[in-house]
Amino acid sequence: MKAWIFNQQAKTLQLQDLEQPAPRPGAVLVRMDAVPLLSYTEAYLEGELPYGYPQGDFTPGTNGVGHVLAVGDGVYHLKPGQRVAVHPLWQAPDAVAEPARILIGLTAIDADSGPLQQTFPHGTLREVAEMPASTVLPLDGLGDMSAERLAVLGKFLVPFGGLRRGRLAAGETVAINGASGYFGSAAVLAALAMGAGKVLAVGRRAEALRPLVELGKGRVVAAVLTGDVEHDAAMLRELAGPAGVHMALDMIGQAASADSTLAVLHSLARNGRLVLMGSMNVPLALPYGALMLNNWEIMGNFMYQPEDAQALIALLRRKQLDLSPVTVRSFALAALPEAARAASDMQGLQATVVQLQN
Repeated sequence: MKAWIFNQQAKTLQLQDLEQPAPRPGAVLVRMDAVPLLSYTEAYLEGELPYGYPQGDFTPGTNGVGHVLAVGDGVYHLKPGQRVAVHPLWQAPDAVAEPARILIGLTAIDADSGPLQQTFPHGTLREVAEMPASTVLPLDGLGDMSAERLAVLGKFLVPFGGLRRGRLAAGETVAINGASGYFGSAAVLAALAMGAGKVLAVGRRAEALRPLVELGKGRVVAAVLTGDVEHDAAMLRELAGPAGVHMALDMIGQAASADSTLAVLHSLARNGRLVLMGSMNVPLALPYGALMLNNWEIMGNFMYQPEDAQALIALLRRKQLDLSPVTVRSFALAALPEAARAASDMQGLQATVVQLQN
C-alpha cells in the first residue's frame, strides 16, 4: 500500500510503499476512500504548530471515509466490506477519572498521551489505515452518497459536539461567533439541522455571512460586529428578538481580542449558555456580577463525544443535515502537498479532500 510518512524532527514528508498491516486486537483495517484536510495542514506539516507530534515517522491525517478490510480479535460489530467513517479522537479505555487522549494522526492532548501515540501513531493519509474500533462509525444506509461528500462530515463533527454540549434545543435562538470560518460555517448548518428557531451568524464581514443567510431561508440572520462590545451585544439582543439568545457557540480561532466573545456573552438571555471552542490568545475577563445575576453558564468544550458522532450521522440518514452546500475540492493521494496549500486558503463553506478511490 502507499502511505504518506512524515517526520516532524526532520520536517520530511514522503509517499512510500509499505506492507499492509494485519489488524491488532481491538483494531480495524479501513481501506480509505476519501480524507478531508484541516485548514492548517500545511502549517502542521511544516512543524509550525505547538502540537504534541508523534515521535519518529508517522502518517498524518485525521478523519476519513472508507470500507472495512478486516477486523482484529475483540471487534464484534464491524464487518469486512462495511462502509464507515473514522474520526481521530481516541482515549485510553481504562476506567479512570481522566483517561489519556490523542487525536490520531495529529497530536497528543494530555501529558500522559505518549503511550497512546506509540500504539496508534498513524492517521488516515494512507491507502489502508489501522484504527481503534471505537473510532470507526458505520455509514449503513448512505450508499447513495459519494465518499468525497461524506468526507465533509469531518467539518461538521467538531461544532456539532459544541452545540450538543450547549444543549441546543429545537426552537431556540443560537449565536455562532466566527460563523464565516471553516468550523463556524458548519456550525450554522448543524444548528439548523438540530431545529434551531433562529441562528445569528456572527462575524466581521457581511459579504462572508451572506451565503449562510441565503441557506437559512429566513432562519439565519447576519450579525456584523463593529468591535464595540456594548454596541455589538445590544445589536445581537435586538436581532434575537424578545426571547433573546438562548445559547452562543464561540468558534473564533487564534483570536487576538476578546471583544467578540464578550459581545456574545453579554447578548445572552437569562439562563443562557456560552460554549467556548475557539483558540483565543488573550485572557477572557468575565463579568462576575452579570454572570451571577443572569444565571449564565459558560462551558469549555474540547472536540466532541463519541455519541455526538453517532448523532451527527443519524441526522444525515434522516436527511435533516444537508452536506451539499459545502463546495469540495478534491486531490489525488500523490498530490497531498498541493492539497495542503489549497486547504490553507479555504473559507466558509469549503472543504479540501484527498480522494484515494474513484
